[in-house]
Amino acid sequence: MIFPTPKQMRSIEDNSDRSGASLRTLMENAGGALAVLIDRTIKENGLSDGIVFLCGSGNNGGDGFVAARSLAENGFRVTVVLVCGDPSTELAALEYCELSGVRGAEVLELSESKEKAFYRISSAAVIVDAVFGTGFHGFLPADIKECFAFAMKCGGVKIAADVPSGGDCLRGTASDGTMKCSCTVTFGYKKIGMMMYPLASLCGDIITADIGFTDKCCEDIDYLPELFDEKAAFECIPERYADSHKGSFGRLLNIAGCSRMSGAALLSTRAALKCGTGLVELASTERVIDRIASAVPEAVYMPLDEDKNGSAAASNSDNILAEAGSKTAVSIGCGLSVTAGTRSIVKKVISEAACPVILDADGINCIADNIDIISNAKNKLIITPHAGELARLTGTSPAEAAAERLTLAVNLAREYNMIVVAKGVPTFVAGCGKVYVIPAGNPGLSKGGSGDVLTGIIAGLCAQGVEPVKAAAAGVFLHGAAADIAAEKYSMISMLPSDVIECLSFVFRKKEQIGQKY
Repeated sequence: MIFPTPKQMRSIEDNSDRSGASLRTLMENAGGALAVLIDRTIKENGLSDGIVFLCGSGNNGGDGFVAARSLAENGFRVTVVLVCGDPSTELAALEYCELSGVRGAEVLELSESKEKAFYRISSAAVIVDAVFGTGFHGFLPADIKECFAFAMKCGGVKIAADVPSGGDCLRGTASDGTMKCSCTVTFGYKKIGMMMYPLASLCGDIITADIGFTDKCCEDIDYLPELFDEKAAFECIPERYADSHKGSFGRLLNIAGCSRMSGAALLSTRAALKCGTGLVELASTERVIDRIASAVPEAVYMPLDEDKNGSAAASNSDNILAEAGSKTAVSIGCGLSVTAGTRSIVKKVISEAACPVILDADGINCIADNIDIISNAKNKLIITPHAGELARLTGTSPAEAAAERLTLAVNLAREYNMIVVAKGVPTFVAGCGKVYVIPAGNPGLSKGGSGDVLTGIIAGLCAQGVEPVKAAAAGVFLHGAAADIAAEKYSMISMLPSDVIECLSFVFRKKEQIGQKY
């Protein structure tokens, strides 16, 4: 399942136009699918047949014209309200001409017949939003906001054509005044912005209508967002055979913790072990190790010299690199702190470690003011920023980074040839020409330490030899799936990151029970 951006949708439509299914055909199919849904909604709910289409001047309005014509020709009472004036695109104009004169179809201009239009809206069984399509961004005009506000007060079922007008199908934002719909009929594919909030909350039930796109239409479009689900995640988990041993499942070096944040070292280390890693070694200060060793007896420990702030000193760099030489993955950053010493260690690990490196939390903060360090990565690098960390890496505000997570993640992945786990709802994993969309998880993860658990899972999978971009995506899914179990057991309010680690067992047990079912 894919979730194109607006720009990618234009490419898909152009590819379709060149390969046989014309843009006119796509519009006819889209309007036809919308009409079928409206027909079914009326009949299944025993509604009267008054239908009002609020149509824009572009191709989204054209979809509405097609649906209105089809319903009118089948005996329904239809009113089309032109909220933006006459059609402005060739396709919309063609469909408007087809609609003109059809018996049972009344056409009103909002600016000229506002009172009558509002009367029709007030008595309609179904109100269809076909004003702006997937390319919209910005703010709704005042007259359309007024029209939508009035419609929201009326009793008719609200249905959106492709997307609720005012919704941004790239960022998932929505203009003030966007109408909350009971149902959205989206054409071809669910758009990526419809997976994000607040737009997701305005779409209602989303029905994806097949309008004639083929797989060929999506060829050669890189970074096309696609769903990464349970099946994909379980396929990544290495199989356990009768002759397996700890060396079969990788060796991870986890560089984490400082005197103030020993818990981060504990959580990330335990998570890596819990997801099946053969050997996990924690490199941290003696003070951290003394605090947590009894809670993670399965780990191996590498004591590091401590600076006056209780953080790992720069003098540890050579020993850390020597230890990393025997490992299949390195994670660095959980609770590390940001000092001159940790900056030096992070820089050296990125540029000289021969295995994949997972950079999280303070590891990211250590290079945020000199991101070009990433260009020197010796092996594949995975970074796991939340919106604030993404903002620091890209020189944007946290609000901008939250709204532009997908774009910023793809840009970083392209520019630095790395893998970016842009945490949020949903989480995006971008890298190697792919974007994976992972909607797993719940608000119970909104606690300090959740990111440390995620880093441990991703790092553990990487250490076991899973392809880094898939290790990142599978790690996000497994983390979210375990969080959903934790929420069921303990509630979203009370669940802790440590509970999520324990609930990984139930996720992996499901995988073992399913076996080869997929």
